Amino acid sequence: MSGVEGCTDVRDFFRDHVTEALKSLAVRTEQATEHYLVNLLAGFTVSDRIHEMCTPFVELLARAMNVSGAERLYRMRNLGDAALFVSGFLSDSCDRRGITPTYVYAIGARAYGEVGRAGRTAPASDGPDQSQVFVELANRFGAFARVLDEVREQTAMCTDGEILRIYERWSTTRSPELFRRLNRRGVGPVLGSNGSNESN
Repeated sequence: MSGVEGCTDVRDFFRDHVTEALKSLAVRTEQATEHYLVNLLAGFTVSDRIHEMCTPFVELLARAMNVSGAERLYRMRNLGDAALFVSGFLSDSCDRRGITPTYVYAIGARAYGEVGRAGRTAPASDGPDQSQVFVELANRFGAFARVLDEVREQTAMCTDGEILRIYERWSTTRSPELFRRLNRRGVGPVLGSNGSNESN
């Protein structure tokens, strides 16, 4: 990931990018939730949590449902984190795994919602009471997935392949957000006179 290696504090690195992404997408949130997003990104970057990406979400959910108490909340929180990370940073992997973004959003929101409703956090939380953070993550899961996707694009190597991926997504969705990202990279997609896609 471009820039992380040279950063003495990976949290500082992601804090700057998360703040910028929130502003860019006009997503307003509580400081505690922004802090949680920063720690989530840093955690997946510098720890072995990435192995969670290899386990099917339905299996992670089943494991969480088969336990109770603090262990259940811990597993639900990890499931929510994994779903949010995949939604934002690894969205292209959904097709390869045979799942849809809508499914990932639903399972992540469900997991965070249960932690939030419990009125307390799982063990080893970053603060004394983050229940409202998890409620917000559950209720606005899609918005925060877009924030992480924006961070990914800010921190990724801006290769031709990356630009082509964004262009292909825009061609399918006509998303104003993707149009803005292409223009920021010097690509101006337009519709030709015959209705086909062209780019400047």
